[in-house]
Amino acid sequence: MESMQPVIHVLKEIRAFLETRPTQIITIFIKDHVTSPNGVNKVFNAAGLRKFWFPVSKMPKNGGDWPTVKEMIRRNHRLIVFTSNATKEDYQRIAFVWNYVVENNREFETLFGNEIV
Repeated sequence: MESMQPVIHVLKEIRAFLETRPTQIITIFIKDHVTSPNGVNKVFNAAGLRKFWFPVSKMPKNGGDWPTVKEMIRRNHRLIVFTSNATKEDYQRIAFVWNYVVENNREFETLFGNEIV
């Protein structure tokens, strides 16, 4: 059985990646069961990732458009973080995934299998 790395080590690797690749953008989806106050923010801050964070205030609202990749790179908003915990958007400023992401229709796969039509 493999041992798991503490998340801080993985996040520091992500920081190193973003620092050495200034035109790359990373999206992280967190299945969020963190209960410590501001725990997610604390670990991202400790890893030095806040400077890359795409702010919730800039997320598209009511079907609005995302900024272009060029604009995201220019502003250094190259880390998009989504949480599965809806309450964290308001009080911790972490985007709730289902406010911004649409999942594909699973019925399509049932009808057509794994083929791309």
